[in-house]
Amino acid sequence: MNAAKQIPGFSSARRDALRHLGALGALGLVPALAGRLGGEAQAAGASSYRALVCVFLFGGNDGNNLVVPTDTAGYAAYLAARGGVVGTPGNGALALPAAGSTGGVLPLNGVSYGLHPSMPELQTLWNSGNVALLFNVGALVMPITTAQYAASSTDPAVVPQSLFSHYDQQRQMQSTSLPDYPATGWAGRMADALAAGSTAIPPCISAAGNAVFLAGASSTPIVVPQSGTLSYNGYNGTAIANARLAALQQLFATGTDALMMPAVGNLQAQAIATANTLGPVLSGTSGLASSFPTTNGSLSALSQQLLQVARLIQAASTGAIAAPQQQIFFVDLQGFDTHNDQLNRQAPLLAELSASLSGFYSAMTTLGLQNNVLAFTLSDFARTLKPASGGGSDHAWGSHHIVVGGTGAVKSGLYGTFPTLQIGGPSDVSQEGRWLPTTSIDQYGATLGKWLGLTPAQLATALPNLANFPVTDLGFLA
Repeated sequence: MNAAKQIPGFSSARRDALRHLGALGALGLVPALAGRLGGEAQAAGASSYRALVCVFLFGGNDGNNLVVPTDTAGYAAYLAARGGVVGTPGNGALALPAAGSTGGVLPLNGVSYGLHPSMPELQTLWNSGNVALLFNVGALVMPITTAQYAASSTDPAVVPQSLFSHYDQQRQMQSTSLPDYPATGWAGRMADALAAGSTAIPPCISAAGNAVFLAGASSTPIVVPQSGTLSYNGYNGTAIANARLAALQQLFATGTDALMMPAVGNLQAQAIATANTLGPVLSGTSGLASSFPTTNGSLSALSQQLLQVARLIQAASTGAIAAPQQQIFFVDLQGFDTHNDQLNRQAPLLAELSASLSGFYSAMTTLGLQNNVLAFTLSDFARTLKPASGGGSDHAWGSHHIVVGGTGAVKSGLYGTFPTLQIGGPSDVSQEGRWLPTTSIDQYGATLGKWLGLTPAQLATALPNLANFPVTDLGFLA
């Protein structure tokens, strides 16, 4: 047999180290913590602490059924465009029953719009002054008209690339419309600015796995589990497992590979230290779980993620852990790619969104942080106003979004321009009801970032298209 080929400079100790690094992968921390620890602990007082919580609705939420006109003319236009009559997936119509009807749109106090009937908790929060609704938001390079879109739809200097594609528009909404698909997101670029006074915990944390939204050029997010605490793969606390962990630590501490061992050992030590810091925070002993609704005694997937965020916010805002006073979190809800059976598929998703956001707001109120924390939605895109075959809808562009917070943070109201609900009308870039956005993700992000404390110069770096828009603060935050 031929001897195994040796790579020059690659010692057996180095190979063993890399093989064992898989045991630490469950932390989601090994690649994220280089250079993070060792900073001075900076306790964040609740009065100065601020956080943004992004809820990404993967698959493209149909904003046309999230917010529906309730005035006579507006609802009539909606009804006609969504199938002619209030229907079921069987006949392809997507219109919801009118406000006041059984199972109808939930009216909102003071405005001629209503929410999907699965969202009574958000209706209550609106009526309490805790919700801003943003109309027709999407990825844009610059403000354009439908005529400009038609003339320049393939020019990336004018129109975002690969519109109506999940992959492309997910990245555009998380990173803004930039060429060559940058590896950083607009929240991560904000974190680059916020990380100057680095602490043991970075500004960005995800409870939904890796997300380009939180990735920065110099700052890297931590990923925590959707539920439960941090643990080590293959190490279950038994005597044998503890001995294996001690041996691994000893390998890193005494390895002779001058290039590899110090770096890997430092990363491993950092990962363990951070896990030991966050483990007690995520252990479920804070009592915040009672803020969230349960079904048969269990939290929904989104509520589990938001509970993790609430626990981290509690610890950071009180100084229980050394964390920045400005943080950004990422959670998600999946399943919005409703090409068929949309009425039945979207309703439980929006019900979960409504109940979970309400539970999270309740948790922040319990902590006295309702004016210090904002939750907001993003999604790939909206869906066509015109129904598709099978009672679904196709990929579209501009959509509506929700911001939730205390009355000292959110200026409850309607922001942006509601599209004309007409197939092939002035808002439509197709003949199917795809809305040309009238508010850009850059403007949305800049308004949130300004509230978080970023300067105009920092916002310009985080949101490179911002300079193309005359309005950089949409006014929905105090």
